[in-house]
Amino acid sequence: MIARQRGFTLLEVLISLGLLEMLMVLIASALTASSRTQMLGERYSERLDEIRSAQDFLRSAAQQAYPAVFRSDDTHSGPVFEGEREQLRLVAPLPPQLAGGLPLQVFSLIENRSGSKDLQVAFFQFDERGLRPWAEPQVLLHDLDHWQLSYRGLDNDAHPTGWLPRWPWPERLPQALSVELQPHGPIAWPPLVVAIRMSLGINDAQAPL
Repeated sequence: MIARQRGFTLLEVLISLGLLEMLMVLIASALTASSRTQMLGERYSERLDEIRSAQDFLRSAAQQAYPAVFRSDDTHSGPVFEGEREQLRLVAPLPPQLAGGLPLQVFSLIENRSGSKDLQVAFFQFDERGLRPWAEPQVLLHDLDHWQLSYRGLDNDAHPTGWLPRWPWPERLPQALSVELQPHGPIAWPPLVVAIRMSLGINDAQAPL
């Protein structure tokens, strides 16, 4: 006699379908987690690039700060550099890809729509008629938790200063600029210290318009 083949019982089929469903759920969860991890990694990488770009732009401007009077009286005397705790005004060249030129650059914090702070740079042309906006302000870095500047150089007796929260001699350049910058998020950044190349005395370096 030929033995009859035994089929699956209903219970076995239900168990198999249940196991298959669990396997599909696990696979879907793994794919979702992998996709989420990839998205977080991409956002983290983009944030790093944004922070580095902002630091590079600020470093380049500070290194190349030029002692040109950007707000003068009839004797052509006036500030060449204004440094506060959260704002910086200096004259520096722009890269050729950004139209070049030697504008006044103003770095400051502005409040964005979400209520947090962005680091912005604004550009101005200057001559005997005063300051005029030039090009659109650019946001260098979004969502900052902390932004603080300090300055170091020589006092009126040519003695070195420590780090100052405000540069009290706007008629000459400091020797160095320190930037404490903390973007929102877990990324901690050490202070950025920039040496200013043309940090000469006002009698030697101040350039009239």
